[in-house]
Amino acid sequence: MSIARRTYINILLNSVAVGALASSALAGGFAVREQSTLHQGASFAGSAAGSSLSTMFWNSAAAAFAPSGLSTDSNYAVIIPESKITAQPGTTPALLGLSNASGDIAKDAIVPASYAAYRLNDKAVLALGINSPFGLVTEPENPNWSGRNFARTSSIKTYNFNPTLGYMLTPTVAVGAGVQIEYIDAKLKQAASPALGSQSITVEGDDIAVGFTLGVMWAPRQGTALGLGFRSALDHRLDGTISIVSGALPSAGITADVTLPEVVTLSLRQALDPKWTLLGTVEWTNWSRLERLNIVCKQAGGFCAGAGAVVNSIALNWHDGWLFSLGAEYAYSPSLTLRGGLAYEISPIQNPSERTPRVPDSDRFWASIGASYAWSPATSIDLAYTHIFVDDARLDRTEGGLRLVGNVDASVDIISLGLRHKFGGQSSPEPLK
Repeated sequence: MSIARRTYINILLNSVAVGALASSALAGGFAVREQSTLHQGASFAGSAAGSSLSTMFWNSAAAAFAPSGLSTDSNYAVIIPESKITAQPGTTPALLGLSNASGDIAKDAIVPASYAAYRLNDKAVLALGINSPFGLVTEPENPNWSGRNFARTSSIKTYNFNPTLGYMLTPTVAVGAGVQIEYIDAKLKQAASPALGSQSITVEGDDIAVGFTLGVMWAPRQGTALGLGFRSALDHRLDGTISIVSGALPSAGITADVTLPEVVTLSLRQALDPKWTLLGTVEWTNWSRLERLNIVCKQAGGFCAGAGAVVNSIALNWHDGWLFSLGAEYAYSPSLTLRGGLAYEISPIQNPSERTPRVPDSDRFWASIGASYAWSPATSIDLAYTHIFVDDARLDRTEGGLRLVGNVDASVDIISLGLRHKFGGQSSPEPLK
């Protein structure tokens, strides 16, 4: 294999390897946190300690507190991110072109999250959550910016189905367990060479993985709830191809093992008086699993020397992620509840060399407000608004012999709407009102 062709392939595969783990900058790493309008209104303080059926995303035991009959909880978050990267001195000269600025790389999106529960008897509840826990859609406004060999277009989508059984062990203690069935689909593009106007190489792959969820909730008295939830790791083996539009090299099959991390969430809801409730959450995500990513050939040909060959091994060296949030609810009237919250999130990406144009992640500060309105005894409407202040960050990444040095400027606005309905019109037991 010629040196030019080897360099060409290395540039591609380094971009692809990290791109398969890309982020929408909505939460640390490449997670999507917007799974509940109600909990978003308090920056996810109290998210594993009840208050809506959507709590089951963080704590399976929440399903056990659903009312009799059928109940649903539907949520839609409008994500309006902005993320810009500007190349700086130190970048490989061949990458500097008409513009060193990416323009806005982020794309607006609507993230749905839905839940349904049916009470089987006085102790057991069968529930289902449907979510998109990870994903992104990014495309730099300037396709020939200095990072074109690292990222042009990225589309990562996940669909997670979580059938769950909640069970009341005692009148004050509930447990829950569920199965995660997750489908991931990825389509990524980047420039084939440093030349301006270079054609794009496309990577496509998908997979289905199975995991589980566990949870426990203790509600010793009205107005008090403590919840602990666990979402397991998911072992994905992406199965797909690498191809170039021009056909300069034939497409080749590849696989890439990606383990999405487990998450542990601990939350508290504590009523201070009939009007005020204090909310808190600490969450840990095991992003340190992502130390290295190997790209493996399925067969010889095109980009691959032979079946089973490791075409490239990419160092990631991510760290554990943490979220600390504190919030409050105020019962303004029997039908209207107001809430707000602040959170600080520690990103798994802490060093410039770990940051890429696909994952320009850094620590962030959440500020949220929200409200719930009881339209009727059976129907409630939730609203929430969040602004995320993302720390300015520096990027210094070398891939395939090319170096990109840049500054990252990002922020996110999120507007969410939720609708909760109890088809039987029955009130919920504490703490799920």
